[in-house]
Amino acid sequence: MKKILISLLATASISSFAVGVTPQIESQIRTMLPNTKITAINYSTYAGLYEVLAGDNAFYVGLNNESEVIVGHILNIKTMQDETQVNIELANAKRFDYKSMDLSKTLKVGKGKKHLVVFIDPDCPYCQQLEAYLNTKLDKITVHYVFIPLPMHPNAAAHTRQILCSSNPAGAVFDLMVNHKDLPDGSEACQANADKTIKSNEDLARANGINSTPYAITDTNKVIGGFNQAAFDKFIEGK
Repeated sequence: MKKILISLLATASISSFAVGVTPQIESQIRTMLPNTKITAINYSTYAGLYEVLAGDNAFYVGLNNESEVIVGHILNIKTMQDETQVNIELANAKRFDYKSMDLSKTLKVGKGKKHLVVFIDPDCPYCQQLEAYLNTKLDKITVHYVFIPLPMHPNAAAHTRQILCSSNPAGAVFDLMVNHKDLPDGSEACQANADKTIKSNEDLARANGINSTPYAITDTNKVIGGFNQAAFDKFIEGK
Protein backbone atom coordinates (compact mmCIF):
# COMPACT_ATOMS: atom_id res chain seq x y z
CA MET A 1 0.00 0.00 0.00
CA LYS A 2 1.43 3.36 -1.03
CA LYS A 3 1.49 6.39 1.25
CA ILE A 4 0.78 9.92 0.08
CA LEU A 5 2.55 12.30 2.47
CA ILE A 6 1.01 15.63 3.41
CA SER A 7 1.63 18.00 6.30
CA LEU A 8 -1.92 19.14 7.05
CA LEU A 9 -5.29 18.76 5.37
CA ALA A 10 -7.26 22.00 5.69
CA THR A 11 -10.96 21.83 6.51
CA ALA A 12 -13.64 24.33 7.41
CA SER A 13 -15.54 24.57 10.66
CA ILE A 14 -17.17 21.13 10.63
CA SER A 15 -15.72 19.08 13.47
CA SER A 16 -14.17 15.69 12.83
CA PHE A 17 -13.82 14.76 16.49
CA ALA A 18 -13.78 11.01 17.07
CA VAL A 19 -16.98 9.67 15.54
CA GLY A 20 -16.48 5.92 15.30
CA VAL A 21 -17.41 4.00 12.17
CA THR A 22 -19.81 1.08 11.82
CA PRO A 23 -18.53 -2.44 12.57
CA GLN A 24 -18.75 -3.30 8.87
CA ILE A 25 -16.51 -0.40 7.82
CA GLU A 26 -14.09 -1.10 10.68
CA SER A 27 -13.80 -4.73 9.62
CA GLN A 28 -13.11 -3.77 6.00
CA ILE A 29 -10.40 -1.26 6.97
CA ARG A 30 -8.72 -3.68 9.35
CA THR A 31 -8.68 -6.27 6.54
CA MET A 32 -7.01 -3.69 4.29
CA LEU A 33 -4.35 -3.02 6.95
CA PRO A 34 -3.61 -6.39 8.56
CA ASN A 35 -0.15 -5.40 9.83
CA THR A 36 -1.17 -2.09 11.39
CA LYS A 37 -1.85 -1.89 15.13
CA ILE A 38 -4.97 0.27 14.88
CA THR A 39 -6.17 2.11 17.99
CA ALA A 40 -9.21 3.87 16.49
CA ILE A 41 -11.11 4.32 13.21
CA ASN A 42 -13.27 7.43 12.78
CA TYR A 43 -15.30 9.14 10.09
CA SER A 44 -13.51 12.14 8.59
CA THR A 45 -14.93 15.41 7.29
CA TYR A 46 -13.96 14.36 3.76
CA ALA A 47 -16.57 12.23 2.03
CA GLY A 48 -15.31 8.73 1.39
CA LEU A 49 -12.25 9.02 3.64
CA TYR A 50 -11.85 7.46 7.08
CA GLU A 51 -9.40 8.44 9.80
CA VAL A 52 -7.21 5.59 11.02
CA LEU A 53 -5.23 6.12 14.23
CA ALA A 54 -2.31 3.86 15.09
CA GLY A 55 -0.81 5.04 18.34
CA ASP A 56 0.53 8.54 17.66
CA ASN A 57 0.30 8.07 13.90
CA ALA A 58 -2.68 9.02 11.72
CA PHE A 59 -3.66 8.47 8.13
CA TYR A 60 -6.74 8.53 5.94
CA VAL A 61 -8.06 5.73 3.74
CA GLY A 62 -10.82 5.22 1.21
CA LEU A 63 -12.60 1.90 0.83
CA ASN A 64 -12.32 2.06 -2.96
CA ASN A 65 -8.53 2.46 -2.98
CA GLU A 66 -6.63 -0.32 -1.25
CA SER A 67 -3.19 0.67 -2.57
CA GLU A 68 -2.77 4.19 -1.18
CA VAL A 69 -3.31 6.10 2.07
CA ILE A 70 -2.97 9.79 2.92
CA VAL A 71 -0.62 10.44 5.84
CA GLY A 72 -1.09 13.69 7.75
CA HIS A 73 -3.30 15.74 10.06
CA ILE A 74 -6.51 17.70 9.50
CA LEU A 75 -6.33 21.38 10.48
CA ASN A 76 -9.51 23.38 11.06
CA ILE A 77 -8.62 26.65 9.30
CA LYS A 78 -11.26 28.66 11.19
CA THR A 79 -10.20 27.61 14.67
CA MET A 80 -6.59 26.70 13.72
CA GLN A 81 -7.01 23.54 15.75
CA ASP A 82 -5.26 20.31 14.76
CA GLU A 83 -8.33 18.07 14.87
CA THR A 84 -6.41 14.90 14.17
CA GLN A 85 -4.19 15.52 17.20
CA VAL A 86 -7.30 15.99 19.35
CA ASN A 87 -8.58 12.61 18.18
CA ILE A 88 -5.19 10.98 18.82
CA GLU A 89 -5.21 12.28 22.39
CA LEU A 90 -8.78 11.11 22.94
CA ALA A 91 -7.89 7.64 21.65
CA ASN A 92 -4.71 7.50 23.77
CA ALA A 93 -6.67 8.39 26.89
CA LYS A 94 -8.72 5.23 26.32
CA ARG A 95 -5.70 3.22 25.18
CA PHE A 96 -3.81 3.13 28.47
CA ASP A 97 -4.89 2.34 32.00
CA TYR A 98 -2.14 3.42 34.37
CA LYS A 99 -3.59 1.49 37.30
CA SER A 100 -3.41 -1.81 35.42
CA MET A 101 0.13 -1.32 34.07
CA ASP A 102 2.80 -3.73 35.31
CA LEU A 103 5.51 -1.46 36.72
CA SER A 104 7.53 -4.21 38.39
CA LYS A 105 10.43 -3.94 35.94
CA THR A 106 10.55 -0.15 35.78
CA LEU A 107 13.19 2.00 37.46
CA LYS A 108 11.42 4.10 40.09
CA VAL A 109 12.80 7.59 40.77
CA GLY A 110 11.33 10.30 43.00
CA LYS A 111 8.85 10.40 45.87
CA GLY A 112 6.10 12.67 44.60
CA LYS A 113 2.37 11.99 44.74
CA LYS A 114 1.86 12.19 40.97
CA HIS A 115 3.14 9.29 38.89
CA LEU A 116 4.53 9.16 35.39
CA VAL A 117 5.63 6.21 33.23
CA VAL A 118 8.35 7.25 30.79
CA PHE A 119 9.61 5.13 27.90
CA ILE A 120 13.14 6.36 27.42
CA ASP A 121 16.42 5.82 25.56
CA PRO A 122 19.49 7.03 27.48
CA ASP A 123 21.16 8.32 24.29
CA CYS A 124 18.10 10.13 22.92
CA PRO A 125 18.75 13.91 23.03
CA TYR A 126 15.14 14.77 23.87
CA CYS A 127 15.16 12.10 26.57
CA GLN A 128 18.24 13.73 28.06
CA GLN A 129 16.49 17.11 28.08
CA LEU A 130 13.46 15.51 29.72
CA GLU A 131 15.63 13.84 32.38
CA ALA A 132 17.27 17.19 33.24
CA TYR A 133 13.79 18.70 33.60
CA LEU A 134 12.22 15.84 35.58
CA ASN A 135 15.16 15.79 37.99
CA THR A 136 14.02 19.21 39.24
CA LYS A 137 10.50 17.91 39.96
CA LEU A 138 11.18 14.75 41.95
CA ASP A 139 9.61 16.21 45.09
CA LYS A 140 6.32 16.39 43.22
CA ILE A 141 6.38 13.30 41.00
CA THR A 142 7.45 9.69 40.94
CA VAL A 143 8.88 8.59 37.60
CA HIS A 144 8.81 4.97 36.43
CA TYR A 145 11.44 4.64 33.70
CA VAL A 146 11.02 2.00 30.99
CA PHE A 147 14.28 1.77 29.06
CA ILE A 148 13.92 0.91 25.35
CA PRO A 149 17.28 1.44 23.58
CA LEU A 150 16.57 2.41 19.97
CA PRO A 151 18.52 0.89 17.03
CA MET A 152 19.62 4.36 15.87
CA HIS A 153 21.71 4.73 19.05
CA PRO A 154 24.35 1.96 18.97
CA ASN A 155 25.54 2.55 22.55
CA ALA A 156 22.11 2.89 24.13
CA ALA A 157 21.81 -0.76 25.19
CA ALA A 158 25.22 -0.69 26.87
CA HIS A 159 24.35 2.57 28.62
CA THR A 160 21.05 1.09 29.81
CA ARG A 161 22.90 -1.90 31.27
CA GLN A 162 25.30 0.48 33.06
CA ILE A 163 22.39 2.34 34.63
CA LEU A 164 20.55 -0.81 35.70
CA CYS A 165 23.73 -2.37 37.08
CA SER A 166 24.76 0.70 39.05
CA SER A 167 24.76 0.58 42.85
CA ASN A 168 22.52 3.66 42.64
CA PRO A 169 20.43 3.32 39.44
CA ALA A 170 18.25 6.35 40.23
CA GLY A 171 21.32 8.58 40.46
CA ALA A 172 22.98 6.86 37.51
CA VAL A 173 20.17 8.00 35.18
CA PHE A 174 21.07 11.64 35.79
CA ASP A 175 24.83 11.02 35.86
CA LEU A 176 24.85 9.27 32.48
CA MET A 177 22.12 11.15 30.63
CA VAL A 178 22.72 14.70 31.85
CA ASN A 179 26.29 14.78 33.21
CA HIS A 180 27.48 12.28 30.56
CA LYS A 181 29.61 10.40 33.06
CA ASP A 182 31.24 7.09 32.21
CA LEU A 183 29.79 4.32 34.36
CA PRO A 184 31.12 0.82 35.05
CA ASP A 185 29.55 -2.04 33.11
CA GLY A 186 28.64 -4.18 36.09
CA SER A 187 29.05 -7.93 36.47
CA GLU A 188 28.22 -10.35 33.65
CA ALA A 189 25.32 -11.69 35.70
CA CYS A 190 23.91 -8.21 36.19
CA GLN A 191 24.29 -7.40 32.50
CA ALA A 192 22.43 -10.59 31.61
CA ASN A 193 19.59 -9.61 33.94
CA ALA A 194 19.59 -6.11 32.46
CA ASP A 195 19.24 -7.59 28.98
CA LYS A 196 16.18 -9.52 30.16
CA THR A 197 14.69 -6.30 31.50
CA ILE A 198 15.39 -4.52 28.21
CA LYS A 199 13.75 -7.35 26.27
CA SER A 200 10.69 -7.20 28.54
CA ASN A 201 10.53 -3.41 28.11
CA GLU A 202 10.78 -3.70 24.33
CA ASP A 203 7.98 -6.26 24.29
CA LEU A 204 5.83 -3.93 26.40
CA ALA A 205 6.52 -1.00 24.06
CA ARG A 206 5.85 -3.06 20.93
CA ALA A 207 2.59 -4.43 22.35
CA ASN A 208 1.40 -0.87 22.96
CA GLY A 209 2.56 0.55 19.64
CA ILE A 210 5.29 2.69 21.23
CA ASN A 211 8.30 3.06 18.94
CA SER A 212 9.74 6.45 19.84
CA THR A 213 11.19 8.18 22.88
CA PRO A 214 10.55 9.94 25.13
CA TYR A 215 6.98 8.72 25.52
CA ALA A 216 5.19 9.41 28.79
CA ILE A 217 1.93 8.14 30.29
CA THR A 218 0.56 9.96 33.32
CA ASP A 219 -1.38 8.43 36.21
CA THR A 220 -4.43 10.15 34.67
CA ASN A 221 -3.87 8.16 31.43
CA LYS A 222 -2.76 11.20 29.44
CA VAL A 223 -0.03 10.64 26.86
CA ILE A 224 2.79 13.16 26.42
CA GLY A 225 4.94 12.46 23.37
CA GLY A 226 8.42 13.97 23.14
CA PHE A 227 9.74 16.62 25.50
CA ASN A 228 6.70 18.87 25.64
CA GLN A 229 7.57 20.99 28.67
CA ALA A 230 4.26 22.84 28.66
CA ALA A 231 2.36 19.54 28.86
CA PHE A 232 4.61 18.26 31.65
CA ASP A 233 4.26 21.53 33.56
CA LYS A 234 0.47 21.31 33.26
CA PHE A 235 0.44 17.75 34.59
CA ILE A 236 2.94 18.29 37.40
CA GLU A 237 1.88 21.74 38.58
CA GLY A 238 -1.86 21.40 37.90
CA LYS A 239 -4.38 20.35 40.51
